Amino acid sequence: MKSKNKKGYWKSYSLGILICLALSLYSYTKFIALKYPNYIGLIFSALFLVIALLIFYFLISIKTYTVTNNKLTVISFGRSQKTYNLNELISWTKADVKGKYGRYEIFTLHFKSGEKIKLSSDTYDNYFEIKIELTKNKQRNLKLEELNRNKAGLIAFIVFTLIGILCFIGAYDKLQNKDLDDKDIIAFGDKTSGSIQYFNRKHDYILIKLESYPDFDFRIQGKDLKATFVEELINEIKTGDSIFLGIDKTEYRTKIIKTDSLSFPDNYFFNETISVKSVHSKKNDYLKLSEVNAIRADDKYWDFGIFGVFGLIFMLTGIYGIKTVITKMNDEQ
Repeated sequence: MKSKNKKGYWKSYSLGILICLALSLYSYTKFIALKYPNYIGLIFSALFLVIALLIFYFLISIKTYTVTNNKLTVISFGRSQKTYNLNELISWTKADVKGKYGRYEIFTLHFKSGEKIKLSSDTYDNYFEIKIELTKNKQRNLKLEELNRNKAGLIAFIVFTLIGILCFIGAYDKLQNKDLDDKDIIAFGDKTSGSIQYFNRKHDYILIKLESYPDFDFRIQGKDLKATFVEELINEIKTGDSIFLGIDKTEYRTKIIKTDSLSFPDNYFFNETISVKSVHSKKNDYLKLSEVNAIRADDKYWDFGIFGVFGLIFMLTGIYGIKTVITKMNDEQ
C-alpha cells in the first residue's frame, strides 16, 4: 500500500509562495525607490524570499509512505529515507484538528526507539486506509492522547492569559494618550493643487494636495476625521485656493524640511503621507485642534474600557483554565 497525495494539497503552499514572492518584490521596489536607502527594504525582501523558498521546500519534501511485508518505508524526494519494522510499533495516538476548510485528523505512530511518525488526513487521499493498515492489532494510547490534549489546553490558556495582560497594557497605554498642544503643531499656508477628495474605504480619509509639496499626501484620517466639517471643506475649497494646515512638528521636520531622520515606519511605509491636525482658510475653520482633542478624550476612555473588559475576560478565562488543567493532570497521575 502506498500513500496518495490529495489533488489540491499544493494549493495552500502555492498561495503562500506567491504572497511571499509578491511581498519580496514590493519590498525590493520600495528599497530601490528611496533616495537615501537604509537597507530595511532589502532585508525584508530577502526575508520574504527565504520564507517563500522554505514553503517551496516543505511542498516538495512532503513524504510518501509505503506499507509492505509488515514494514513502513518513508520516501522523500523520490528516495527511500528510512524503513521501520511495524513489530517495533508500541502504540498510536489520534488528534482531531480544526483547520481552515474543516476538521481533519492526525495520527501518530510511536516506536520503541522513541521515534514518531505523523500522518494527516488533510494531506493524503487514502489516509484512512493507511491508518487501518498501520494500526491493525496495535494498541491506541488513550492516556497519552489525554495528556497531549491537556498540554494543548494548558498552552491555549497560557496564551489567553498573555492576551489578557497585553489588553491591560493596551488599556494603560490608552490612558497615557495626551492632548495635542499648540507647541507640537506647525501651521503653514499653501495653495491646493487639486480638488479636496474624500475616500470612502475601509479606513476613510480626506486627501489634500498642495502646490509646493506635490509628492506628499496630506490626509485627515482616523479619529481626527470625526472632528472635521467634511462637506464644508470639500465644497468650499477649490483647486488653487489658499489653505492653512497644521501638522505634527515631528513630521514637518522629518518629511518636509528633512532636518531630522525618519523613523522606521515612516521611512519604509509612510514617507509620502502626512497627517493633518488642523485646517482653516481665511474665512472658515474646518478642523480645530481643540475639537481633535475633545474627540480623542472621549475615545480614550472608551478604548480604555474596551481593552480593560477584554483583558479581564481573557485573564480570568486563562487563569481558571490553567488551574483546571493542572488539577486534572494531577488527578490523573
